[in-house]
Amino acid sequence: MDRINADLLRTFLEVARTEHLGRAADVLQADQSTVSRKITRLEEEVSVPLFERIGRSIRLTQAGRRFVPRAERLLNDLRDAIADAEGAVSAETGRVHVGFLHTVGSRWLPERLARFLTEHPAVRFTLEEGTTAEVLSGVLAGDFDLGILGPPPAGMPEVEVHPLFRERVAVVVPAGHRLVGLSSCTLHDLAGEPLILPRSRSGLRKIIDDAFASQGVATHVAYEGDDFSIVQGLVEAGLGTTLLPMPLPAPSSRVAVIPLREPPIARTMVLCWDRRRTLPPAANLFAQRLIAGVSQPFDLPVSA
Repeated sequence: MDRINADLLRTFLEVARTEHLGRAADVLQADQSTVSRKITRLEEEVSVPLFERIGRSIRLTQAGRRFVPRAERLLNDLRDAIADAEGAVSAETGRVHVGFLHTVGSRWLPERLARFLTEHPAVRFTLEEGTTAEVLSGVLAGDFDLGILGPPPAGMPEVEVHPLFRERVAVVVPAGHRLVGLSSCTLHDLAGEPLILPRSRSGLRKIIDDAFASQGVATHVAYEGDDFSIVQGLVEAGLGTTLLPMPLPAPSSRVAVIPLREPPIARTMVLCWDRRRTLPPAANLFAQRLIAGVSQPFDLPVSA
């Protein structure tokens, strides 16, 4: 069975289609004797007769008929495997695996994907959302070619890092809250407020905790959650106040966004990859397009 190859399968399928050695030989551009030998060799390999010879005629046996769809599937799988391997070394037909934070996926990343795919429509993307820690571990494990996260990982020389933009963080309060109507606020204005903050002690949560500590303001954390959509929902329900990168996960009339004046908080978002691995051509091309776009405004507007 180890000697069954694509050539034998193609020959078998053509003979099965025509049930005629001569016509199959013409299509395959081979001698009829060569086609006959290949069929005999395949039958020896599978140890069952695939055709029955009746005079000059040749007809599929029951075993042969059952073998046809499996042979077709084997050939198709082989073609797909070859195409996938070719795509891995082609900047125009490859697949790019990207891990990213939720806020990046709501607007920023889709807009850039659309522009890139306009120029390179055959490239395919696999996208996966996660926390900063999940995206970074995915990059290091080789699950993601590229990661988009923030803040930048520190003390990791194996990670190539390129700043992309900064997400401005604003205060988000329920509609009707005492702070609604202010043009801006400070962290001191949130003293004693029940806060809804990210659970993870890294990433955005560390930035927020460090900001409160620098102002000498104690925090009262009522709820924790890493899904910003759920955090926004808790604020809409009047269960507390939060600080979120802008824009909001979803526009809402049930919350108010108040720019943070003192201290201003921003999260630097970066593109990263494992420098110990060679980026596939398509991933490298997409990365260079993202890096080239950093000349655009570095701060996103604070708005609902």
